[in-house]
Amino acid sequence: MRLTILAVLVWAVAAGSASAAYDPADPVQKAAYDHALAVGPQAYVYGVPLMHSDALYRTGRTVNASNGRGSGPVNQFNHFTKLADAADRTVVAPNSDTLYSVAMLVLDRQPQVLHTVRGTKRFHVIPLLDPYQEDFANIGSPDGAYPDGDYLVTGPGWKGTVPKGLTRIRSPYDRVWILGRTYNAGPRDLAATRAVMDGYKITPLNRWDRRRPYAYTPPKPAVPDRVKTTQTMPGTEPGEDPLTFFDGLNAQLAAFPPPKRDAAVLATIAELGIGAGRPPVSTSTTLGDAQKAGLAAAVTGGPATVQSSLVSTFLAGFERHNGWLVSTTGSYGTDYTRRAIVDKIGVGAPTPNVSVYPVALTDRDKGPLTGAKRYVAHFPAKYAKPPVRLFWSMTLYDTSGFFVVNPIDRWLVNDRSGLRPNADGSIDVYLQPDAPASAAQRRNWLPTPRAGAAVPSFQLIVRLYGLSKSGIAGVVGGTGWQPPTVRSCLPDGRTADGVACAT
Repeated sequence: MRLTILAVLVWAVAAGSASAAYDPADPVQKAAYDHALAVGPQAYVYGVPLMHSDALYRTGRTVNASNGRGSGPVNQFNHFTKLADAADRTVVAPNSDTLYSVAMLVLDRQPQVLHTVRGTKRFHVIPLLDPYQEDFANIGSPDGAYPDGDYLVTGPGWKGTVPKGLTRIRSPYDRVWILGRTYNAGPRDLAATRAVMDGYKITPLNRWDRRRPYAYTPPKPAVPDRVKTTQTMPGTEPGEDPLTFFDGLNAQLAAFPPPKRDAAVLATIAELGIGAGRPPVSTSTTLGDAQKAGLAAAVTGGPATVQSSLVSTFLAGFERHNGWLVSTTGSYGTDYTRRAIVDKIGVGAPTPNVSVYPVALTDRDKGPLTGAKRYVAHFPAKYAKPPVRLFWSMTLYDTSGFFVVNPIDRWLVNDRSGLRPNADGSIDVYLQPDAPASAAQRRNWLPTPRAGAAVPSFQLIVRLYGLSKSGIAGVVGGTGWQPPTVRSCLPDGRTADGVACAT
């Protein structure tokens, strides 16, 4: 494996500052430290999606009126009013295929009635995610989703009677994150897209009237505050005690009891004071200084742990998937590593019947994708049209997961881009910072960051909306449709495969 991939993809593990009382020269303390450092990353990987979900929830609560970018009060839809752009930092790896509709349902007091308009032709999906980021229900267009209509979303403890005209969806928890998506064809289509989104309604059960089911209007604050303040996970910011991450995790596990399938990992981490309702780890009197030092190092090195797993997973399937990372999202079972990886690169990703997301972290030769080079993403003729029932796209992000500033405000190519095919039916997408000289090639140009940009490296995500079951199996298994081959341009103006680069 080339050293360049390590330089770009693997973060240095920053060991947490050890407690002053911890003496690594003492073999007993060193053994305790090593054991905590072995168990701690398991707890971090298991808990980071839950902690991230809570941070997103708290961030949304910092405004009291919808801000047009997904933040706003609970139990109401907070729509994105325009497509994400390079200035947007609301969602990691945002797409420009759809507008988002965000809602946080809080069900501990009463259920909420969720309405979507029957007969809606435009693609849309309302995924319901639990605090562990499991997508437990979808409403709308995708195969296997609940059809549009009226649903009573209830928490686990609700014992009431479902009113006539409503279908119950049982949430495993009293908090549900909705990250809805509605197809948008571009700026000229925004008004029509918003009109569909305006048909999504959330009504408290005690305000739902079957005779006038959609008349409820959420209360408006006397003094609107739309300035969002980003909330972070405790113990993860400079100057914070890393152990407070586990304090927060203990509280979240108590608020949202883990499913029974997690019993094995919970038993492993419980020996170090991590579990539902356990006392704060940071002030524990039962853990020794060496154990605390090991756990602190696990939190400080937690992002590197997830990144290392991402790299390992990527490389394991590299050849099978033509140099792309391909996996399923939205449903994880006990695959906590996959869940943590998705939380990092595409938090809130839905189940495969909605979309499958191949990701390119390097070029086909395992070199970093960087604005210092030019590339071609080559779709052979047999793969030039992905086998989707709905639509597809390929989006370019910097390695932080956000759009790249570029002179034409283009962040993706898709089935609506009018890509120019080659004579043999293949398609080449030119990845480079400067525009090709040829007008025809500029149609297929996806701008990359410049070599001197603050974040000069980039990554690609393909989105495949509406694959059939066999299509999903083929893409995920590597036996069906393949993402494009991404190779750098050589001095002779071609890639190593002989594909012509942009002039």
